Formats: sequence, C-alpha cells, structure tokens
Amino acid sequence: MKALRIMIVSFILIIGFLIAFEISSAIAGDYMGEFCWSIHITERENGPADDTYLTRYEATYMGGSHYMLSGIVEVPGDNPHVSQGTAKVIGNEIYITTNGAQNHSANPWRDTGTGQMRLNLSTLNGTFWGNILSFNTSTREFYPGYAAGEATLITCP
Repeated sequence: MKALRIMIVSFILIIGFLIAFEISSAIAGDYMGEFCWSIHITERENGPADDTYLTRYEATYMGGSHYMLSGIVEVPGDNPHVSQGTAKVIGNEIYITTNGAQNHSANPWRDTGTGQMRLNLSTLNGTFWGNILSFNTSTREFYPGYAAGEATLITCP
C-alpha cells in the first residue's frame, strides 16, 4: 500500500513538473535581438512621397514560424511611434504586421496605425504599407493617412 502511495505521489509530481515545463516553455520565447529597417516612403494618400524613417524592432521567436515584435519608428524631432506586432514565415517570405501609436510632442495630433512589411526571407528586404488614423485634440477632427514604400534591413545605429 505504501509503495502504491509513493507511485501515485511520484506520478502526480512528474505530471505537475511536465505541465509546469510546458507552461513555462509556452510563455518564454527565444530572444533573437534587435533588427532595424530603413523605411523609404514612396507613396502617401495624396500621391508620391520621399521620406525615410528608421524602425527598430526586438524579435522573439515563439516557435514554429511565429515571431513577436516590439519596437519603434524613430521620427526625428518628434516622439517615436511605438508599436508591436507579429511575424509569420510563409514560404520564402516573412509577413510582419504591426499596430502602434504616437503622441506628437509639438502639436495636438494623436496617431494610431496598422502596417505590414512583406520581406524576402533570405535578405529581409521588401515592401511595406501602413494606414494611419490621426485625431486632433484641439479641433476634434480626424485625418486618415496612408504610406507605402520599401523596407531595407540595415545595421542598427
């Protein structure tokens, strides 16, 4: 009887350990480091454009073909556009979708945005697009925006 009790307790402990290990493995991912892209905007909602921004994303591998991202778009002379997102490897491409927001330092505009990068798996270069919805806290008006262009992987400064 005592041996049976020890086996049952051991079994419960082993099962508990395995469950705890699976939960901790599911929660923790493998940090991959910081990645930067030069974002060259060639199109906006009103036509052609020529603006360049730096994006910084820290990536965590979550398993399978799934990655989590957290980072910013650096805007010179303004507050950064802070964003987070996911990346999925599909075939020979990586699709990155991000959501973020920006509180402008010098004016009452507040922005939210959703974007996507479509990158070649071997070069991590490709294209991007983004939709933005801005709100002016003084005039109470909304302004929709759009941007698209090229994303080029660079060494983070």
